[in-house]
Amino acid sequence: MISTSRFSAEYLLDCLDISSEHEALELADRIEASMYTWRQKACSNYPKSSWETVKEKMEGDKNVVLAERAEILLFSLKQRFPELAQTTLDTSKIQYNKDVGQAILESYSRVLEGLAYNIVGWIEDVLFVEKSMTNQQEC
Repeated sequence: MISTSRFSAEYLLDCLDISSEHEALELADRIEASMYTWRQKACSNYPKSSWETVKEKMEGDKNVVLAERAEILLFSLKQRFPELAQTTLDTSKIQYNKDVGQAILESYSRVLEGLAYNIVGWIEDVLFVEKSMTNQQEC
């Protein structure tokens, strides 16, 4: 499966002969777990890098290839079963607020950055006014 340059998720799903949504959900859970594991293995050489950065740096790495194929397979599976329930990984992210918490932190970060920029601007204005007042008094 790794050595072939062509990968058909549809063909693989046809060969698996998934007969129920329960089987599809179980397969989706396994695919997501595998995808997560392969991404972790690929990222282990680049501990502070994002997945996209690692993907670019290690294009031929088997873990990156497998993770990409798993992502394609999961997408095809979700298209084939549009009413598929949330996977275990999605449920745990929601339950433990992993993604929501990250989004809130990013929002606060942007707000604080904007406030810091405004404060620096106000300080520059105060310093400018003070300098102009000092120049007026000297004249």
